[in-house]
Amino acid sequence: MCELLVGNLESGDRLEALIFSAIYLKWINTGQIPCFEDGGHPRPNRHAEISRLIFRELERIYCMKDTSLQEVLSIRKIHPCLPSFKAEFTASVPLTRIRDVAHWGDIPHDLKLQIKHTIQNKLHRNAGPEDLVATEAMLARITRNPEEYSEAFVEQFKIIHHELKDFSMLGNLTEQLESIKESFGDRSLSALTLFLECKERLDNLEESKDALDKSIDLLLKTAQSLNALREVIVKGLESSLRNDVPDAAIAMRQKWRLCEIGLEDYSFLLLSRFLNALEVVGGAQQLKENAESKNVSSWNGPLGSLFVGIRQLGLSGWKPEECTAIGNELLAWKEKGLSEKEGSEDGKAVWALRLKATLDRSRRLTEEYSEALPQMFPQKVEMLGKALGIPENSVRTYNEAEIRAGVIFQVSKLCTLLLKAVRSTLGSQGWDVLVPGAAHGTLIQAIDRWAVVKQILCYLKGAPGDEVTAAGNNIKGVVLLQELPHLSHLGVRAGQEKVIFVTCEDDDKIADIQKLNGKCVRHNTTSNFPVKDL
Repeated sequence: MCELLVGNLESGDRLEALIFSAIYLKWINTGQIPCFEDGGHPRPNRHAEISRLIFRELERIYCMKDTSLQEVLSIRKIHPCLPSFKAEFTASVPLTRIRDVAHWGDIPHDLKLQIKHTIQNKLHRNAGPEDLVATEAMLARITRNPEEYSEAFVEQFKIIHHELKDFSMLGNLTEQLESIKESFGDRSLSALTLFLECKERLDNLEESKDALDKSIDLLLKTAQSLNALREVIVKGLESSLRNDVPDAAIAMRQKWRLCEIGLEDYSFLLLSRFLNALEVVGGAQQLKENAESKNVSSWNGPLGSLFVGIRQLGLSGWKPEECTAIGNELLAWKEKGLSEKEGSEDGKAVWALRLKATLDRSRRLTEEYSEALPQMFPQKVEMLGKALGIPENSVRTYNEAEIRAGVIFQVSKLCTLLLKAVRSTLGSQGWDVLVPGAAHGTLIQAIDRWAVVKQILCYLKGAPGDEVTAAGNNIKGVVLLQELPHLSHLGVRAGQEKVIFVTCEDDDKIADIQKLNGKCVRHNTTSNFPVKDL
């Protein structure tokens, strides 16, 4: 892989090399591709040296002016898969503690052999992610009964486990941030301190009904402090690496890069928790009721969290100018609030329409992202997966899993919730188009299993699993009688299969659709009523 990435690649070849590398390393890291001994004896320092070469090349590409969005996305997926190349891991004989533990005097002979053959030999001949798994299993075994092994032996094995976590760059976010603290200036340090304080308070917050309001406020404050800290780190990573930069500085830069990516991952969790808490206090319905009474202060939290999500996308290199523009609009509408009148127009309607335009713009941003990934990964995932014997399900769900595991998914869910509240406030039709288009055919209700007939349209009361793809080319359009995030499992699959897809929550509209069951209808997402009798 090093030979593939490190070299003077043309731009087209470069993107392909990055994509294949991202897929391959993801499967290595998740154990889909196991690492075995091959008879050689490359110690872990060889892996560390290769990692440093790859990291330098990735950072060089990342900072180039002509680097594409697709290349940036691929690079960000490779970075967390590279092992550490700190000085202790590039030493000629790294990770030697395991050898001493394998010859520990007061442990049974069979345990010595097991440590030697399942961890020591494998680690020193062909290190891989499975070595950390094996070490965790062994640590669980020797700590199961506290009095069974000496305290000194157990302590040494815990240190080995920590060293392997450090080598694999799998420390938790707090540990990673603490490791770069010494390299921060005063201003940067204050941002780091604030975030760590908020995170600690959030981690210790008890879950109860009384704590719910406090939880929502703290989640938003933590997300805002995360934004500020990540901006500091991204700013520090803007300049490219010089050719004469010392190895220690490159190793520190790797830590900064992984902290920056770790903050993005943690923002996913914060936004997910915020959305869950928001649903508990009433979700879109509560926001709509507050807007009806012209009290929009309750919208500040959801709009603030959307701002955080959009900013996170920009910091990750996804259309940063558009993310900045959307963020500025969100802040402006939040500051402006709701007026009784806007000229001769009703202030509530103008406020809602203005907000809806920005939310639609945010949604388009998420859809453009979800459309970009299928152009990058599926064909290469299928090709590489077939060659390496990866399970079919892992290959088939790769693209969807990448979308659903990212901040983009939470941003999409926030847009869905806020747009639902805005549409209710405006008294709009209640339709939401996930995949646009027009088609005609027989309308049926799909229950349990799909009735597979040529040229059918269908409506469903609940979201299914993989039936859209299972029905092949027979399904031309879907009407789902419930809300659904645009980047949900079904929404993504329908988009990939180019199946027209709308959702409807209006009870009267749903009743009208059900009257058309079994009839030949036209499905057109641009009309006021997307399903009409022919």
